[in-house]
Amino acid sequence: MNLEQIFQNVIINRQEINSIEFEKENIEIPLYPGGEQTFEILITNYGSPTHIHLSVSDELKGQITFLRDNPYVLQKEYVSAVARIPQDGRVLTNGQIFITAGYGSKKKSFPVQLGKVEAKTQEPQKDELDKWEEESEELRPSRPFVVEPAKKASRSRMSGGSGFGGISASAFKNFRGGFPASSGKRTRKGTGENERFPLILALGGFLLLVSSFLLYFLLPESLQFDVSFTQSLLFSILFVTCTTYILLKFMDEI
Repeated sequence: MNLEQIFQNVIINRQEINSIEFEKENIEIPLYPGGEQTFEILITNYGSPTHIHLSVSDELKGQITFLRDNPYVLQKEYVSAVARIPQDGRVLTNGQIFITAGYGSKKKSFPVQLGKVEAKTQEPQKDELDKWEEESEELRPSRPFVVEPAKKASRSRMSGGSGFGGISASAFKNFRGGFPASSGKRTRKGTGENERFPLILALGGFLLLVSSFLLYFLLPESLQFDVSFTQSLLFSILFVTCTTYILLKFMDEI
């Protein structure tokens, strides 16, 4: 007897009368549609000689046939069976083989997988792996483009200036913008007549204030004039305003 053809060993009457045990939890019969295979089931009896009955579930009817479905077992008995899948049958079928002992008092089954799907399940996995590798190759060239935004950002930070120079330039422009006569970059090459008038006025006021201060200190006490606190404050504001405006205009012209 070829042991490779023994797919299952059924043990009866070992634990108790009419007890049924299986050496394997399940069996697989690898077949393709149109294929056929003969296999053996070994029945081992630890008790009194008895009849047992073999049957299959509805899924395996017509696909697994026992040459003896009601053998008389003394100690060991081999039951031959034929498994087949029709040409147009299902590639894979799951069912049960039932063993009945004690004239129907005990019945037990073990799962059976009839068919062979390894080749068909591997092909889709291989195709999916090849597809994943192709998609990975397509995505690889896109990596260098991620660096460019960082370079552009660094250039913009460098060109924007930093430190006290940038802050002072911004503050200077904001301060200069408070005077209506200031015209920014437009006055670098020349100013119009309307824009020169405030500058002339500021220069005249500056000279007038300086002259007044000099006269106040140079004139003798008999000719000196009295200046109140309000007038002094007003002259100081005018002097600072004219001086600041003139300095800003000259700096803007440079």
